[in-house]
Amino acid sequence: MNTNAEVLNFKNKPIKGLYAAGEMVGGIFYENYPGGSGLMSGSVFGKTAGFNAASFLKQHA
Repeated sequence: MNTNAEVLNFKNKPIKGLYAAGEMVGGIFYENYPGGSGLMSGSVFGKTAGFNAASFLKQHA
């Protein structure tokens, strides 16, 4: 996954129209369980994924 919340293929290229968020999207927290303010990045990526998915749909609908 990149900073736009786009899911990447095995060549590190975005998969068109596929976005992801949350703590289970490719080891964003490595091997540590998120705690305290670390949980906020899931919210940030959720907002980013939602915004970018909506933008994608507007362009391709």
